[in-house]
Amino acid sequence: MSGVETLLVFALAGLQCALEVTRIDRVVPAVAISPVPQAPPIVLGLVNVHGRILPVLDIRRLFRLPVIATVPEHRMIIARTASRPVVLVVDDVLGVAEFSGEDMVPPDQVYPGIEYLHGVTGIGAGIVYIYDLERFLSSAEDDEIEQLLAAGLPMPDDQEA
Repeated sequence: MSGVETLLVFALAGLQCALEVTRIDRVVPAVAISPVPQAPPIVLGLVNVHGRILPVLDIRRLFRLPVIATVPEHRMIIARTASRPVVLVVDDVLGVAEFSGEDMVPPDQVYPGIEYLHGVTGIGAGIVYIYDLERFLSSAEDDEIEQLLAAGLPMPDDQEA
């Protein structure tokens, strides 16, 4: 990152995490997630967002954090990758913050080999892990999700976000 970036900061398992705000459509309260048989492990299930069926990514599993059930107090971040909108379940959204690229530590200096980590920076007395949404899914996982969505799976109406 160079210059100043605007990020959406969120809480996940006691960590402060962030994504580029340009990737975010909106944040909504958590709703029930419909599980999908034979989905890739990163897919928690599907939700209905204003008539669009979107995959919910299991970022806790991706980040190797303890997996917990989604509760109404959680938030869902509706974000866009280059290929599709996705939903991320987080504990809470902490706000929007600006970070300077000069203040960011490159990921290979902190956690070598974690391809979805974009960098690490400080905010107040804490650390913020900045993630690259485009790297959350492998091309094979993206293809599997495309096939699932193309199958036209039915969704209950009461699970709309």
